[in-house]
Amino acid sequence: MDKLRGVLDFSIRHQTVLGYSIVSLMTAASEHIFSSVVFKCPCSSGNMLYGSIFLSVPALILFLLGYMVNARTWRLLTNSCPAEKCCSSSRPWGTCFHYCFVLVPVTARALVAPLTWIAVALLGASFYECAASGNSLIQNYFCKDQGQECRKLMVKIPCNEKLWKNISSEFFSLQAQSQVTLVIVLTPIEKSGFTTFSQENIKAG
Repeated sequence: MDKLRGVLDFSIRHQTVLGYSIVSLMTAASEHIFSSVVFKCPCSSGNMLYGSIFLSVPALILFLLGYMVNARTWRLLTNSCPAEKCCSSSRPWGTCFHYCFVLVPVTARALVAPLTWIAVALLGASFYECAASGNSLIQNYFCKDQGQECRKLMVKIPCNEKLWKNISSEFFSLQAQSQVTLVIVLTPIEKSGFTTFSQENIKAG
């Protein structure tokens, strides 16, 4: 009984972190299923659109769901007053500041799942590799002075990684570019998110 009580106490004290961890694990598992079972890059001129949809649309849906399932969002909407009253001269910025104060932690929580999706997707590189191989800017950069044949090879790289050696041996592969993008994009977001979550835990404590 003492051990069970200890586990319950630990879960209650760290329920926020555990909740984020569960959401992240479920999102990572979903992304793995999508990338390995559902996702099949066409290796054609439609690579850019196909890869971008799988990379961004699920993240957007998860972000909106994060707002919808948060009780604070509905409380804010149902208890909201007209804008002319909220921001009237008698209450200068009071209610507007309160809305922003509530929305910041709500947004931080809603971003957990979509950022996990993007992070896992960039780490696996399947979606990025497909989208980047069909991007005209990337094609122009790597196929400079190499003609149309190089561009035709670029869109087929997701289906045959060995073709990359025929295009460039001096630059990162598309998979490596995806992982570098992950570090560049998510590092500042992770720092700001960690600060927000720490402030929440201090207030909760």
